[in-house]
Amino acid sequence: MTLKASAKINLGLKIINKRDDGFHNLETIFYPVKLFDEIFIKIIRSKRNTNSVIIKTNNKIIPTDRTNICFKVIESFFRVFSIRDFFSINIFIDKKIPVGGGLGGGSSDAAAVLKHLVRFFGININENKKEILKIALSVGSDVPYFMIQKPCLAQSRGEIITRLDDFNLNNYKILLINPNLHISTKWAFESLTMQHGVQNESKIKEVRKFTSDAKEILQNDFEKIVFEKYSELNSIKNELISFGAEFSSMSGSGATMYGLFENSKEESLQKAFEYYKEKDYFVFIS
Repeated sequence: MTLKASAKINLGLKIINKRDDGFHNLETIFYPVKLFDEIFIKIIRSKRNTNSVIIKTNNKIIPTDRTNICFKVIESFFRVFSIRDFFSINIFIDKKIPVGGGLGGGSSDAAAVLKHLVRFFGININENKKEILKIALSVGSDVPYFMIQKPCLAQSRGEIITRLDDFNLNNYKILLINPNLHISTKWAFESLTMQHGVQNESKIKEVRKFTSDAKEILQNDFEKIVFEKYSELNSIKNELISFGAEFSSMSGSGATMYGLFENSKEESLQKAFEYYKEKDYFVFIS
């Protein structure tokens, strides 16, 4: 079976406060883009009384041992649903989404595998929603969103999801730019200087459509931290606006920047695409 795992961008990302468990409460809008990893998965009954998971990938950065997020989701699934039979699971991840790019590639891969396991083992989704969500959240805060892959408001750690059926970017092309940087999400969160008890206000939860007014609200709190260390990303943000993007921002904790170009600005979009392509950056139009 070949699975497709799509990337996402964040429109706005507000850090509300630091939690007692060390995580952060946040608000953001997740929006899917048409950039996919491909996951080739084969599940067969094991001839031995043991389970085995073999993971391979075309990207040397990605671990292939039990620290891989897909391995973790399989392990959690077998434990939560008490799978007693033994299986051999082989996975090859054809990585197309930049690693450490703020596009959620790892979480999306895990969600794709989890959805496949649910189908393969005949798990009743309606009866087991809580258990499936528990598995998703146990391996990554963004994984619950990727079980839906529609425009959504995400709150708390990212696991409280509200569908935004009227939110769309149909009038825009999305240009993704990554200057071959890998930014650790862990580093980005640890670099936040929030004090316990401090509560930041956010209006992101009020946004239901992408409008001129909404653009002022949809700012990313990580930009200040990340831009101080990686000024090139700030330059890309400003350049995208100069090229004609109506809106430009960083996705997640970086290092992918994106620009929204109106469909009528195809020429400007292509100029920007070629400019970054010549610099040997990762460039993709969604």
